[in-house]
Amino acid sequence: MFFCCIISLVKKSFCILLFLIVFLCTVSGEVVLTADSAAAMALEGNRMLKQQEITYIDKERNSKSRWNVFLPEITASAGVGRGNEILKNSPDAAWNGKVNGAISLTLGTDIPHKMARIREEYAAGNIDYENAKRNLEVTVRQAFYELLIYQRDMELVKSNIEANKKRYDQTDERYRGGLVPELDVLNASLACTKLIPQYDSLSTEYERKLDQFKISLGIDASEKIVLDGNLDDFVPKEVDFDNIPPAFETPELRSLKASLNVAESSRKELKGSSLMPEITLGWNITPTWDDLSYTDDYTDKGGFSATILWHLDNLIPNSAGNLKIKQLSDVSEKLRLRIAEEEVDSVSQVENLVRKIRQQQESVKTLELTAQIAERSLKLTEEAYEYGTKDMLDLSDAQQQMLEAEVDILKEKFSILCSILELEYKLNLSFGTLGR
Repeated sequence: MFFCCIISLVKKSFCILLFLIVFLCTVSGEVVLTADSAAAMALEGNRMLKQQEITYIDKERNSKSRWNVFLPEITASAGVGRGNEILKNSPDAAWNGKVNGAISLTLGTDIPHKMARIREEYAAGNIDYENAKRNLEVTVRQAFYELLIYQRDMELVKSNIEANKKRYDQTDERYRGGLVPELDVLNASLACTKLIPQYDSLSTEYERKLDQFKISLGIDASEKIVLDGNLDDFVPKEVDFDNIPPAFETPELRSLKASLNVAESSRKELKGSSLMPEITLGWNITPTWDDLSYTDDYTDKGGFSATILWHLDNLIPNSAGNLKIKQLSDVSEKLRLRIAEEEVDSVSQVENLVRKIRQQQESVKTLELTAQIAERSLKLTEEAYEYGTKDMLDLSDAQQQMLEAEVDILKEKFSILCSILELEYKLNLSFGTLGR
């Protein structure tokens, strides 16, 4: 209990600190976010997650109150009346009264299974809530670095646009001096303008993804945010596959097993209530006064009762109750088959992700070599252009190849990051465990 209190206090302190940081940044006009703080903010403010949390809290409350199945039903009533003699102004007209109090408790073999079902529903809700939080964190971390890549892509395109504008000015000046033909001027203008639609398209898509990112964080779309991240080392240089546990359960597998426990508890509960008898214990008091003027003169026909109820029709094969039990048995059997399939498939998924990451790492090395060649080609093309042996189209093509090579490297590294996050999610590992 002491450690639970300490952990709860630490969590509350972290939330307060995060709120203060966000508040101070908001006062200054913008919110500065890292990948970690963005994930933390999403876990606190995401509206879909809050809905999931409400469902989880409701199941937790039901689990803690599952013993209320033993609470008896208690009722009380009271009433007074007077006969029609009052209409005749009869002196014999008197007020009569009646009080009724009753308490009853129904006991059956389904009660332990009902309590177990409530407990299993809470456990399943807890797993679903934890999976939702981890899935949200994966989504936010991926979106964070994807936005940074869009920013870098736009910076590269904008830089090339500015460089092409300078080359256009130089070419136009040389054309006016009679040093180059008009075709070079047209090509320089084309190289400059054809990148503008590309930049506009990137900018539009960036704004759309930024709005989605804000929704994930649970903040207003008008909120200004600054992404504080570094694309030079956002992917670990090495992935420690030795940290992969020999035995693991994927989130999907844990969820399926929890659903099976709920289905089995529901089947046993229904079986207990349908096929087995139940006993109802009751006690009531019903004091009745013919004349309230004489409170000592009353009759009470209340008493204690014990009743056994047995739905014998449910014992008949293919009856409604019997069919419901069989339907729940079928649900359990389907879940067992899905669990068996997931146990085999999860191992294959993890192995495929490991192979995919290794292949992506090799692809990055190849793309880096391609980028070096493109960089060298651009430099030589620029020199040839200055000497007049290459035209503006050749230079524009070399610039585009260099731009594409840099962006391809970032995109492939982003794919590695997504694969690592997915692998850590599948293995239920803390994010960052496999990277170093």
